Amino acid sequence: MKQTTEIDGWLSPSVALVLLESLRDVDTPPEVLEDEAFNISLPRRLGLSDVIDGQMRRYADMRKRRRQLEASEFMDLLRLIARRPDARMVFEAAGDRLGTEYVSRTPRAAGLARRLAPAGIRRRSLLRHLRRVAASLSPGSAIRTDRADPSISVAHCLPAVADDSGSACGIITAAFTACAHGLGESTPVRHPNCESRGDDRCLWEVAPLEH
Repeated sequence: MKQTTEIDGWLSPSVALVLLESLRDVDTPPEVLEDEAFNISLPRRLGLSDVIDGQMRRYADMRKRRRQLEASEFMDLLRLIARRPDARMVFEAAGDRLGTEYVSRTPRAAGLARRLAPAGIRRRSLLRHLRRVAASLSPGSAIRTDRADPSISVAHCLPAVADDSGSACGIITAAFTACAHGLGESTPVRHPNCESRGDDRCLWEVAPLEH
């Protein structure tokens, strides 16, 4: 199902920067292959182009100046990457980094208290964190959490609106997974419903935490 809804809002340029850094990393060859002339193949690697390098510098400067990025521009980046055959790999790499970076900003004392808390309290805490991650990746969306059947739903989800193949939602799935693991929860995260497939909202389910 093709999404036509556009989302208004602002987000941190750090999100776009991490996405382009992940694109660059995927496009950086581990070594120069003997049967490939690197100077010929380089122009075909979008992540290593001067255009992407310029955008990365711009986002880094925006972050330094504490400026926000329009959601519409981030959607353009998602659409650009979604056309690649390895788009899911790029999105998941970016999501993993974003989730890990989010946890790194969480006070250590709070993290320790979480791990010692009963399952119900840990579940509520985890959903609060995941909700914040979702808001950082899909500003302006209607986000709901369900504690009874641990899940997060996002209406007018920015990655789903940007990419009707559904691969862009991998950035949120990977961010949720990295965040959960970073907070000491090994629970898997599933994405059974997606607006890109015609569902009324995107849904991420979190397996119940052990007592």
